[in-house]
Amino acid sequence: MNAKDKWNLIELAERYADGRLSEAEATALDERLKTDAEARRVFAEALHLGAELRHESHACLAIAPPAAPALKWWRYAAAIVLSLGIGMALSPRPQAPVTVATLTKAQQCQWAGSSLPTVQGARLSPGTLDLIEGLATVKFDSGAELVLEAPATVEVTDAMNCRLVRGTIVADVPPSAIGFTVDTDDAKVVDYGTKFGVSTGDDGKYMVQVLEGLVEVNHKASKEVKQLRQGQNVDHGWYQSRLNPDASEDAEPSRWRPDVIPQDSQGWQLLSTAFGRGKDSYIQAGAKAKSFGDDPFFRVKHSSQGKDLNRKGYVGFDLGKFQGQQFSDAELVLTIEPSDLGYATLVPDSTFAVYGLTAESDDDWEELGLSWQQSPAHDPNQVERHLPSPTSTVLLGKFEIAQGISKGTRNVRSPVLTKFLNEDTNGLATFIICRETDESGRNGLAHAFATKEGGRTPPLLRLKVKQFKHPAHQN
Repeated sequence: MNAKDKWNLIELAERYADGRLSEAEATALDERLKTDAEARRVFAEALHLGAELRHESHACLAIAPPAAPALKWWRYAAAIVLSLGIGMALSPRPQAPVTVATLTKAQQCQWAGSSLPTVQGARLSPGTLDLIEGLATVKFDSGAELVLEAPATVEVTDAMNCRLVRGTIVADVPPSAIGFTVDTDDAKVVDYGTKFGVSTGDDGKYMVQVLEGLVEVNHKASKEVKQLRQGQNVDHGWYQSRLNPDASEDAEPSRWRPDVIPQDSQGWQLLSTAFGRGKDSYIQAGAKAKSFGDDPFFRVKHSSQGKDLNRKGYVGFDLGKFQGQQFSDAELVLTIEPSDLGYATLVPDSTFAVYGLTAESDDDWEELGLSWQQSPAHDPNQVERHLPSPTSTVLLGKFEIAQGISKGTRNVRSPVLTKFLNEDTNGLATFIICRETDESGRNGLAHAFATKEGGRTPPLLRLKVKQFKHPAHQN
């Protein structure tokens, strides 16, 4: 295209921007732009230049000579650009960032310091996603699909690579993306067409679990390379650190004193497992007796994938200070904790059931003495391994936790719960917490709830005591 044609298009762009094109001129221009790619480029750049220069008119007026007052100021600037032979732009315009993936799903999500857009459906360029709640799915242009399980931080690198800074991801990689790589501080995981999970922490500990197919794990420090197939894993300290958490390092001093029952402005008295003879623990299936009484949370799980994966929570409250009194209302409150054990991707929205122990002779259990072989209302050989024995318990209520949720509280409040507490005769009440929902695949999440040993709110009973009127005050 010669200079005369360019000037003609610049003039048409000017008149188009000012709304001065005739109908015939607009029709002719439209036909030309449909068939002439070069004309489309010049016309678009002329419009863009005009828009930019309208916001910078003071700069153009400063360089325009007094002899050119009749010439449109932005046409004059365009003339300078053309005469210098550098195209239609005053300066190189920044290129749009290259996108390599799409955020295809954001379920119950809360985000922190992400440098990338976090709206479902957003295209993603290289950058960081920092998920603090929920599940988020990223589909790379290679076809690889990554599910982030909060809390997790991932750096998107390109269509075939990402870096897991902390947390847990589950990757599903089709044949089109064989060779997709997940990098951590201490390991590099290379896929060969599979589904696998990777977890890592700020301490450098990590675990890789193959759910289907084949992966290669390169341990950076030792240069050791391992190939893993379905059901196999490499664990460099991750699983054991989560299975046996240390509550002493970061735990805040508990505000729940063993000799105080706080009361709120509405008359609710708050009884925690830290009060008096209160206690909280859990049991896990297995032949080897193991105690979890000093853990900062108790875990609950139902799995038909493996006989040693089921877990049940036990919570006990000291009701001694309420002996001789009756309750008008009651509510059990549990605080959800991030479990870091198993994959939330493999557990759907879940229903939990809370049972009350009616066999009071079993209320004297000890936190460090519970095991799968010896626990109240529990038969290690029963078919429904994740539930308590129906002959010595009563169902008090149920609650739900949506997939991917790892924070918040859940409660049970019902007339059955109040009746259960009012029928207590020994000053102790035991609750058994079970998950009714099965996992969809082995290695599913074990849900966790805070205990009195952790730094958050332990299990609570909110209680309202009946106020009895003296007969002389009754009508």
